[in-house]
Amino acid sequence: MKKFAQIGLIALTTWLVTPTLSHAQAGETSVSYNKINASGYTVNVDGDKSVVSASLEDYFKKTFNTKSSSSKGFKMYKGVSWPEVAADKLDVYYKVDGKKGKNTVTVLVSKGYDNFISGSSDPQIADGVKNFMNSIQQKTANTTAANAVAAAQKAMDEAQKDYDKVAKKEEELRKSKEKIEKEIASQQKTMGDKEKTLNQAKAALDAAKAQ
Repeated sequence: MKKFAQIGLIALTTWLVTPTLSHAQAGETSVSYNKINASGYTVNVDGDKSVVSASLEDYFKKTFNTKSSSSKGFKMYKGVSWPEVAADKLDVYYKVDGKKGKNTVTVLVSKGYDNFISGSSDPQIADGVKNFMNSIQQKTANTTAANAVAAAQKAMDEAQKDYDKVAKKEEELRKSKEKIEKEIASQQKTMGDKEKTLNQAKAALDAAKAQ
């Protein structure tokens, strides 16, 4: 059973980690933030909203090595280094809106004091942000695949644990059965010997009475 379960898990893993993805590209747009219209970037991402959010939060925490704070409906990382986007310190804001597997990720990037970058003001940084956002769909797919594999592994481990428990009980019962069968055989032999002795005693009694 363990072998078959492992084969099934490998097949599931192979299927999940090789998705064929086709998704929209990130674009620049005007985003309402703190009563101003800021230059920002959006991209549409398919998948469970909680998975998209968790994937982004995990990426940003690892990249920025800090926790996010909340700011006007966005999660914000203030004064962080984002090497794949820019050499300067940045303030990074993001949020995920969506339902029924259709999401929009919005990202704002500022050099500080709500000085939000745009394609015209900082084209290289803007390209870096869009390149990152174009990778979100794949990151979401990877997270979804990892979650599915983890869930399948957990289910298999639990099934294996239940099987091992039953198998152990069966082994204990089998050994108990063998022991009982040996005891029965021994008891039957003893009964045979006692019966022989009893019959001899009865014969002796009958002989004594006949005299």
